[in-house]
Amino acid sequence: MTSKSKNDIFYFMVLILTMITMVVGMTFTYFNLMAKEDDDSTDIRTGTLKINYVDGSSVNTYGLYPITEPNLNSTYGVYRKHFAVASNGTLDQTLQIYINITENQFDNNALRYAIYDSSNRKIGIGSLPKSGSVLIASDIYLESNTTKEFTVLIWLEENNQNQNYEQGNTFTGGFDITASQIKYE
Repeated sequence: MTSKSKNDIFYFMVLILTMITMVVGMTFTYFNLMAKEDDDSTDIRTGTLKINYVDGSSVNTYGLYPITEPNLNSTYGVYRKHFAVASNGTLDQTLQIYINITENQFDNNALRYAIYDSSNRKIGIGSLPKSGSVLIASDIYLESNTTKEFTVLIWLEENNQNQNYEQGNTFTGGFDITASQIKYE
C-alpha cells in the first residue's frame, strides 16, 4: 500500500467517526430538550378588556373660558369626562390612556388637562397641542376582573392676558386606551 492510500483511509475513518459523533450529539440534544419541555409550555393565555365610557367616548366642547387649574368639584369653565375600564379576562394588564385630537381651534398648548383616578388622585397633567395624540396617563396597573374609573378635566389656561380671541373656539377629540398584558414568569 502506498502512503497516499493510507492517508485516504485515515481521513475516511476520521470522517465516519465525525459523522457518528454528530448524529449521537444531535440525538442526545433532541431527547434532552424533549425531556425538559413542560406540559403547559405552549399554553397561550389571553385576556379581554372592556371600556365603558360613562359619558361617551368623544370629547366635544366649546364653552371654555380662561381659568386657573380647576379641581374635581369645579363646574364652570371646565370640560369633564368620566369613564371606566374593566378587565374581564384572566391576566393583569397595564394601560396607556391617550387623547386623540381631531380639531383644536384654541392656541397650541392653551388647553390643559388633568386626569384623576377613582380615589381622586391626580395621575397626569399637561397641555394639549393643536392636533395629534397625547399620552395623558401611562403604566396604570389593572388587575384581572377589576374595573378602574377615571375623570379627565380640560380647561383653557388663564395666561393673564386678553384671551377674548379664544371665544367660540371648539375642541374635538376622543380617547384611545391600549392595554398590555403583564407577563408572569
